[in-house]
Amino acid sequence: MRKRFLTGLVLSCIAIILAVFGLALRADTELEKLVSSQFNEQQLGLTRQIAKDIQTNFQLLEQGLRLLAERRPALDQAGLDHYLSFFEEWGVLGIGLATPDKGALEPGTMLFSPREDVPASELSAGINRDAARLSTDRDPNQAMLGTPLALASGPFAGRFVAPLLLPSRPERPEVLFFLLDLQAVAARYAAGVRSGKTGYAWVIDHQGDFLFHVESDFHGQSSYTIRQARNPDISYERINQLVRTRLLRGEEGTDWYISGWHWDVSGEMRKLLAFSPVALPPGPDGERRFWSVGLAAPDTEVYGLMQPVVARQWLMVGLFFLAVLFAAAGFLFIALRWSETLKREVDAKTEHLRRSETELRRERDKVRQSMDQLLQTQEKLMLSERFAAIGEAAAHLSHEIKNPLLLMGGFAQQVRRTLSEDDPRVEKLGIIAGEAKRLEHLLVEVRDFTRPPRPSLVETALNELVRQVAGLFQEQAAAQGVTARLDLAPELPACPLDPNQIKQVLINLTKNALEAMPDGGELFISTGQDADFVRIEIKDTGRGIPEEIMKKLFHPFFSTKAKGTGLGLAVSYKLVQDHGGEITVWSAPDQGARFTVRLPLSGPTQPPPDQTSPDHSPTDSDSSTSTSPSGEPA
Repeated sequence: MRKRFLTGLVLSCIAIILAVFGLALRADTELEKLVSSQFNEQQLGLTRQIAKDIQTNFQLLEQGLRLLAERRPALDQAGLDHYLSFFEEWGVLGIGLATPDKGALEPGTMLFSPREDVPASELSAGINRDAARLSTDRDPNQAMLGTPLALASGPFAGRFVAPLLLPSRPERPEVLFFLLDLQAVAARYAAGVRSGKTGYAWVIDHQGDFLFHVESDFHGQSSYTIRQARNPDISYERINQLVRTRLLRGEEGTDWYISGWHWDVSGEMRKLLAFSPVALPPGPDGERRFWSVGLAAPDTEVYGLMQPVVARQWLMVGLFFLAVLFAAAGFLFIALRWSETLKREVDAKTEHLRRSETELRRERDKVRQSMDQLLQTQEKLMLSERFAAIGEAAAHLSHEIKNPLLLMGGFAQQVRRTLSEDDPRVEKLGIIAGEAKRLEHLLVEVRDFTRPPRPSLVETALNELVRQVAGLFQEQAAAQGVTARLDLAPELPACPLDPNQIKQVLINLTKNALEAMPDGGELFISTGQDADFVRIEIKDTGRGIPEEIMKKLFHPFFSTKAKGTGLGLAVSYKLVQDHGGEITVWSAPDQGARFTVRLPLSGPTQPPPDQTSPDHSPTDSDSSTSTSPSGEPA
């Protein structure tokens, strides 16, 4: 007994010590996350300021360009010298004009720059294209940023330049522009910025090329490839993915990536990254581009900030460890006089029973869930078997009735044509022909139910399909006093489906909803996404569907209307099932009904059986699938 007690006491002390060490390690991890988050937030503040300064630079240049346009006729060479000397520090290499009837920098145009070696001929074609793309309906006071160009010659070889153009006016037919050194603009605000001790800033353009980096050989190089060229032993997929999916889309935020060096230190390391977008002036065609400012620092700098706190924390842990040892020794001296073995055993048994009860409840819930799934599967199987049995009978009857029916209708038409219009038999023969036509239409519906074609899957924008169906019923809804509302998910992905078949399903359900509201109401059609499925919901505000009818809603040939065939919802159910989807319905008294169609984004997992025949073609709609004013299926 005493030996067991001592063993339990020792194990308890070890457990306490391990728990304390575990809590200390967890505290270190949480502290690391907290400091990293705060460090990144500080970096984010710096990137925001750099991005704001670059945007302010472009705004100042736009204002200067407009001011130059107003005063240009009165400016002489000395005035241009003054303007250029002022704007040169803001990244302006030169001032130029392009006329509509002459190409940019061609004879008759001007490029004024104190640097005579700026390659004017190299820039002419690009600036001329940008000037020609400026449409006449542009705001003449809105400057446009032209296409960036990497110079191939001169003192600026390899540097990116671009024109900042001001559209022409009737009184000023020339297109005025500043020739900008984009790398100088980026370096003006990013150079010298430090995050922590060694973190540095970089700027990339809208194509992912470096406009500024502390490594001078990175300038003008693609950020996707230059890192790999510097250290090919490291994978840079994470930073490249961040650039593609977040930075170049104008997002702001913080993250991390793996790098292969930092200043003079080489090797794989984790860097913390903060980034902010720079919104540029629109291009000649009105498109918007973004630069992105990044600030990166190795996470070892964060550890340096944490070291004093971590040292104090582990000192406290050591002191606690000694206190536990002394306390355990004192407790051992006292505890040996009392027996706690029985109490511990009872506690252990109680805990075991509690866990057993919990496990039993979980197993019971699993069994209940399995039973529910089994019942649902059984119900679907019974409905499928009923479809198959009714389909065979319907197909046989359709085949036996179709030919005699065509003969009767044809003979009635032939006899009718031989009679005069005032013959009393003409009306009777017309009734025979009309009823034969109606029965022929019924046989077509039976054929569509018994032999639905295999879905012809194409990638389809579901929102557009819903808009088409809503447009078909726009006049009918207005005539009934029904307000139709669409709530379409803006970024709903396209999915593989048969547009004609799904359109037939939506027409059936929409027509049901409208016929459930003969005295007016509201029709709601919405789309959305549920994990790997797209969802269409059609809801009305009619009287609802009685519970006894809900059970037979999708059964073929079940209808509450005198002239209904009862095939509309059954056909819709089969078409959606062939797509690998499902239709569900909800209804409550005086609250209307809601039909939900869910279709898989990846298409049906298994193709439906080929039930088509050479003479079969699907119908676009089914007039027998309407819902009565009380919400009952036709």
